[in-house]
Amino acid sequence: MSVQILDRELERLEALWAEGLSDSYRSYVEVVAGYETEAQPKLALAAALIEVGLRLQGLGGHAAPPPTLLMGDLCLARASRLLADSAGQALQVAFAQAIETVSAAAASGQRSRPVRDLLVHAFAAGR
Repeated sequence: MSVQILDRELERLEALWAEGLSDSYRSYVEVVAGYETEAQPKLALAAALIEVGLRLQGLGGHAAPPPTLLMGDLCLARASRLLADSAGQALQVAFAQAIETVSAAAASGQRSRPVRDLLVHAFAAGR
């Protein structure tokens, strides 16, 4: 794992790192083991950012306050950039489908599978 890569990507997100982003990141480190070594930290961070970003947006619940919503958007934008730089098209599409599944369920008032389950499945589908 490259600490420099993480440091660069986490600028302005330090508070989120302390509030659970680091735990999410660590949960994905083993999942990305089958990918190129150099891409692994970026892929694990992208998944963690998506998980936290969707939580911050409050999908399926009350609307998040504007600053929290914007932080969630920032997480999703960073994750998208990391995936564009580090993942093949199949993995990018699998992640987009996972986000779409969660968003569609929230919009219809239904529960979806947990985001983590969907993202772990996306990693498997993206290989």
